[in-house]
Amino acid sequence: MVLASNIETPEEVKTALGHGAEGIGLYRTEFLYLNRSQPPNEEEHYQNYRAVARQMLPYPVIIRTIDVGGDKLVQLGVSDIDEESNPFLGLRGIRLCLRYPDLFKVQLRAILRASVEGKLKIMYPMITSLEEVRQANQMLTEVKRELTAKNISFDNHLEIGVMIETPSAAMIADLLAAEVDFLSLGTNDLIQYTLAVDRVNENVASCTIPCISAFCV
Repeated sequence: MVLASNIETPEEVKTALGHGAEGIGLYRTEFLYLNRSQPPNEEEHYQNYRAVARQMLPYPVIIRTIDVGGDKLVQLGVSDIDEESNPFLGLRGIRLCLRYPDLFKVQLRAILRASVEGKLKIMYPMITSLEEVRQANQMLTEVKRELTAKNISFDNHLEIGVMIETPSAAMIADLLAAEVDFLSLGTNDLIQYTLAVDRVNENVASCTIPCISAFCV
């Protein structure tokens, strides 16, 4: 068994290592987008990912691509996103990345560039179908070609994974597994979507107890 940590910033790596972590199981990258009027550029992404990759060697780091939307409202530098009445079921995670490929590719390029500095892996959030994974992987392939054309090094064997956090993803997990290298169970959203219970609403928090018990069996 391996003990891995979840982090949001490079500064948290020291704490993770101090508590015995042998890897980063989830590097949330949303902090890069918070409290600013424009999204981070490729160099900002790269410097953060490189810092974490270097500090965690020889252990692996799983970077989750941007998962904004829902309870994470940020400025993305795009003008056609209207406020959503039910953002948890709206444009978030991989849906947003596929709608705005330029935004997505900036992050993918930075991760690939930083992959030569450590043991990085990429994980796509909010997957609901095979087509989403295939589209995301196609964009990743395009970015690899761009970097190769510019003679920029990257780990061509970098592993790709997906979050299983929607009922539809859980139902086709075997098919998704054939498209990627690993799966990660996201219980917070999976419970929320399975039970139709808002995970941040204290009035219905008790409704999650039966499902949490089932996961622990």
